[in-house]
Amino acid sequence: MTRVVFVGAHGALAAALGGAAFAGPLPEEAVAEAIDGLGVPFPPRVDGPEPGDTVVDTDAWGLPEPVGLCLEGVRELRAVLEERVSSLPR
Repeated sequence: MTRVVFVGAHGALAAALGGAAFAGPLPEEAVAEAIDGLGVPFPPRVDGPEPGDTVVDTDAWGLPEPVGLCLEGVRELRAVLEERVSSLPR
């Protein structure tokens, strides 16, 4: 089975929305709270993609950095990410 790994500034939140893994640093507090508010398990953090993984670079989406956003700002960002993640091929 191919594993999806999200990377980039929005990797953790996108992974939570897509039921996938993420590579990179742990998210800031507001992003972690937004993930907690989804009612899904916190996504697994991996050291990096492995051969055969499908890698989705969220930086390529050109969205604002989540660092420094208030919880409401992260919720708005989450709505955009939900749309992008749901449109990815499965």
